[in-house]
Amino acid sequence: MTYKASLIVAPSKAAVSEALNSVIVDCSREAIKKRGAFTVALSGGSNVGFLSSLSDAFSAKGIDPKFEAWHVILADERCVPLTDEDSNMGALQTKVFSKIAIPESQIHGINQGEVGNSNAVAADYEPIVREVLNKSGGQLDLAVLGFGPDGHTCSLFPNHVLLKEDSKWVASLDDSPKPPPSRITLTYPVLNTKTRNVIFCGAGSSKTPILQEAYDTVTKNDSDYSVTMKDPPPFPCAAVRPFDGNVCWVVDSDAINGILNKT
Repeated sequence: MTYKASLIVAPSKAAVSEALNSVIVDCSREAIKKRGAFTVALSGGSNVGFLSSLSDAFSAKGIDPKFEAWHVILADERCVPLTDEDSNMGALQTKVFSKIAIPESQIHGINQGEVGNSNAVAADYEPIVREVLNKSGGQLDLAVLGFGPDGHTCSLFPNHVLLKEDSKWVASLDDSPKPPPSRITLTYPVLNTKTRNVIFCGAGSSKTPILQEAYDTVTKNDSDYSVTMKDPPPFPCAAVRPFDGNVCWVVDSDAINGILNKT
């Protein structure tokens, strides 16, 4: 079965934030209008920097973000103290949440008392994820994800056993090929069966080989592009395909260089 996604190409890395945050504005506005809440999963890495201007995107469109209706979970997290430089939540708090008025009780990090035991962290986090999704009709409104030069997303790495996880919503690992080794991650059962919208965001030429292999065809629309995904998915990121949802890739011109003529 052919899986189609949308593609937005920013002219530069500096312009990725505006493109990404514009999509988030639209997703949040629709979710709050329909269900009175907006549930979103955020990843760390370079996406944190792109998200730092989120508030500006609402101002530019003249839209009230209604942050009091937002409920945030982590797409994945490293099992480290909040003050550790590897903590996704620590980075998000410093660069994103400090600038927007989401109630602290609606921003859900991991249990800091369990960071030495990834299994316990995952077991503690799964009911939180389920409770958050219940606030938006049992589905996550949006997952904002990155993708690495090896094609991983969240903490789902190539050839890892967690790619076959079919029941847990949150899983742990202690053998991440990228340090730190101990982490928790959302799994395909959540991303593919419990998520309405997914945004993949990335910039730079290191992303080009992943996009080259992940996309089968690219078609120009009026202001953006549509892509068909290659089967079987060559990377973990390319296997995120919500059964009843949408995937949007937001990348810069360097990442997509030489690919836009794939027809």
